[in-house]
Amino acid sequence: MKVMICGKGGSGKSALTVLIAKVLSKNYEVYVVDSDESNTLLPQILGAGSPKPLVEYLGGKKDIFKRGEVNIVNALIEAGEGIKLANLPSEYVSSSPEDIKLVTIGKVRELGEGCACPFNFLAKTLLKNLLLEDREMILVDADAGLEHLGRGVEEGCDAALAIVDPTAESLMLAKILKEELTKMKKKFWLVINKVTPETADIVMSKARNMGLEVAGVVRFDEEVFKSSLEGVPLTAKEALVDITAILREIHFI
Repeated sequence: MKVMICGKGGSGKSALTVLIAKVLSKNYEVYVVDSDESNTLLPQILGAGSPKPLVEYLGGKKDIFKRGEVNIVNALIEAGEGIKLANLPSEYVSSSPEDIKLVTIGKVRELGEGCACPFNFLAKTLLKNLLLEDREMILVDADAGLEHLGRGVEEGCDAALAIVDPTAESLMLAKILKEELTKMKKKFWLVINKVTPETADIVMSKARNMGLEVAGVVRFDEEVFKSSLEGVPLTAKEALVDITAILREIHFI
């Protein structure tokens, strides 16, 4: 299954992507596709090396639109089999201690280099044409906000999991995402992150009033906060327990 992990900037999207990957790696071959053109520390918190961006394999950002979807697919297929992440050259895939694989689409790093649209187009093309092996799970750490929705990256995924922090803006973005995924007849789950005893009832009530069904909540976890701040492999206590329960609830494990 190909699942997009979406959310407002600062919602904890990347951290929960890592925790989800850690839990699923016990039962699946897990790939994390880093489709966020702005973040920098996903490899560090995953405990993996930084792979070369996939955009470089295809000649660089400026060539992506020139190639078009057909030529991108042709460049990524192996022996006519279609696109399989296992067939990418080793320098474009890194691994964590749990053998979670990391693939990076591309990053905006230079003044005046232009928007992230080519990266979204590459992510969409890759995901739409990706062939999954048995017991393979793809987690896409999407860019913050809804840029990916405007570029149709969701077309290449089977489902989306929205990460919401206790803010009205975060809930509103999740509502928009749910409405669009429903139109596409794709699965959608909502997870509320960084919950404290003071905010739990408020955010749950607001979500219900907006017609949002909550798959589960993840408590604020000092371990996640500290390791994220230090930029080291992610550690968690309460959050890991909560994520495991949520993945059981949505029948991933």
